[in-house]
Amino acid sequence: MLKKALRSAIRATAKVPAVERVVFHPAVRNRLRAWPVIESALASGWHLRHPFDRQYRVDTSGFVQAELLESSPHESGKIGIYAGSQPSIIRTALNALPPLTGYAFVDLGCGKGRPLMVASEFPFRSLSGVELTPSLVAQARKNAAIIARRFSHRTPITIEQQDASLFQVPAGNAVIFLYNPFGATVVRKVVARIEEAIARDEGTKFIVYYNPVHGDCFDASASLRRFFAANLPYASEEIGFGPDSWDSLVIWQAKGTTPAHGNASGHIKVLASDVRAQIV
Repeated sequence: MLKKALRSAIRATAKVPAVERVVFHPAVRNRLRAWPVIESALASGWHLRHPFDRQYRVDTSGFVQAELLESSPHESGKIGIYAGSQPSIIRTALNALPPLTGYAFVDLGCGKGRPLMVASEFPFRSLSGVELTPSLVAQARKNAAIIARRFSHRTPITIEQQDASLFQVPAGNAVIFLYNPFGATVVRKVVARIEEAIARDEGTKFIVYYNPVHGDCFDASASLRRFFAANLPYASEEIGFGPDSWDSLVIWQAKGTTPAHGNASGHIKVLASDVRAQIV
C-alpha cells in the first residue's frame, strides 16, 4: 500500500512541467533507473503528457487499461490496452517506404489518433482511423479537428467507429498500420481482409506493424512478403514517454516491386505474450 502511494506521488510530481523537463532529460532519466521505486513509477511514461501533445496541442497521451476498452466480438476477452506509439518510429517506417503520393493510410485500432497525425505530415491521398472504443473515437476526432485547423493544407483525417476485422481495405495503393492493437484472433481476420483486397485490385499494399507480437499471422500469408524489420530507437525527446528506449517494427509488402531493406527477414521474438516483441 505504501509503495502504491509512493508511486502515485512520484507520478504526480513528475507531471509538473518544470519537474518533467528535468526528470525526462535522457541523462537524468538513465540515473533514475537505478532507483527501483522511481523506475517502477515512471517505467512506461505513457501516463505523462508526450512532447508530441505539447507541440501540437492535442491529447494522445495516457494509458487505458484493457477492462476499460471495448473488445471485438471475435475476441475471447479484452486483451488490448491503449497507449501511444512513438512519432519518430512511425516517421522512420514511413520514410522507408517508396514515395507515398497517391497511397491511402489506414490505422487499425487507431486509439486517439497519434499515428494518423504523424501520417498527415506525408502526402497520403486519404487518412482513415478505425477504432471500436467510443471514448477513444471521440478523442481521436477532436485531435483530427485540431490538426485540420492548424494545418489546412494537410490531408484530412477521418475516424470510423467499427470493428477493425470488418473494415473494408481501400482499393489501390495503401499503407495499413497497426500498433499491436489486437489479439491473434482479430489479427488473423485482418490478414484475411487484406488478402481479399490484394486479390481484388492491382494496388500495392504495405502493412506496417509496430510492436509485431502477432507478426506470424502476416508471415503465414502467401500474399505478403517481408519488406523491412528492425528495432528502432526513440528520438531523444521521447525517452521516458514509452516502455523502453526502442520498439520493434516489421513491414510487409504485397504486389510491390520495391527491394527489401537490410534485415527484413529478422525473427520476431515475443518477449511477453500479447505485450512486446523484438527483432533478433
